[in-house]
Amino acid sequence: MQNKLLIALYLALPFTSRAQVDSVRAKTLPGRQTAELAYNSGVASFQARSYPAALASFTQALAARPDFAQAYANRAAVRYELKEFQQAVADYDAAIKLDPAGTYNPYFGRGQAHEALKQPAEAEQDYTAAVQAQPAYAPAWYGRGVLRFEKADYAAARADFDAAIKADPTYAHAYHDRASAAQQLGELAAAEADYTKALTLQPALLPALLNRAAVRRRAGKLTEALADYDDYILQNPVSALAYTNRGSARAEKKDYKGALADLDKALELDARYAFAWNNRAAVHLKLESYAKAEADASKALALNPAFAEAYLNRGHAREMLRQPDAACQDWQRAAALGLEAGTAYAAQSGCAPAPDEPEKPEKSDLPAAK
Repeated sequence: MQNKLLIALYLALPFTSRAQVDSVRAKTLPGRQTAELAYNSGVASFQARSYPAALASFTQALAARPDFAQAYANRAAVRYELKEFQQAVADYDAAIKLDPAGTYNPYFGRGQAHEALKQPAEAEQDYTAAVQAQPAYAPAWYGRGVLRFEKADYAAARADFDAAIKADPTYAHAYHDRASAAQQLGELAAAEADYTKALTLQPALLPALLNRAAVRRRAGKLTEALADYDDYILQNPVSALAYTNRGSARAEKKDYKGALADLDKALELDARYAFAWNNRAAVHLKLESYAKAEADASKALALNPAFAEAYLNRGHAREMLRQPDAACQDWQRAAALGLEAGTAYAAQSGCAPAPDEPEKPEKSDLPAAK
């Protein structure tokens, strides 16, 4: 769900060079002027994406002027681009220590570096500092929102995406992720509206198309969902996920032939996609092709032995194949993995308790002891 945010560079206006006479040699320039010239060269190299040259220039600027906070921040930005994330954090630390009341850029940049180092708590603190320093900076709100979404704090994430959109009403990714937060909160109409807005702002944002299809499917809008899946597959015809989900939507419309075609295509694209195997098993069950359903569910379980729904489907297939003991074992495994339907089917079919499950006493008609 999270797109890469562009690193924030100071991009301050170049320092004006002082007047020089021809007899002055570069090595005799005052330290501050040497630092400014090197700094400006570093900015130009960064903008040209010549990161090693930019790194050398900012390092030269700091050698001439060790208290140059902006040079530390921009060298950190270069190091981020070079994937030297720990060194980037160290440079941002130095920039913030030298100028703690400066701009939001070092906090935002350090937050990105902490994210790259898989330090979400530290990144969230930095994004918080960035929005406190500059409430109108949408990427910092968005970055914090993504972190909160990833730890399942969907209400807080949505509030951050709200703030990002307020700061920048054209921020397509913020609309997309606010939609995802709304979807997690069960607010399907709001989610659909935000995915639509994201696509209006950025038609090439294909995840929004796929996610809007999922929301429409959940809302029972199968025709609209299928139109979104069709559009997505037209633009990305190698997505096993899209074919799998369209197949499920087609099955819900009782178009089992179309569903099988989609699931066959999904497995052609990715033969290790356990969800596609299980979904095809479910379609085979609808078509009463029980041997095929058992084989597909077994394949899903070979790929993912903890796939509760695949145990459930294989149990159904085995029941119809007159393998009651095997069916009971599958339903009990589904139940052990937390799927309540497994418990229900095992009970309805009179399955004996699993070997590790103690025999439950029959309920007595006598009143309980007082």
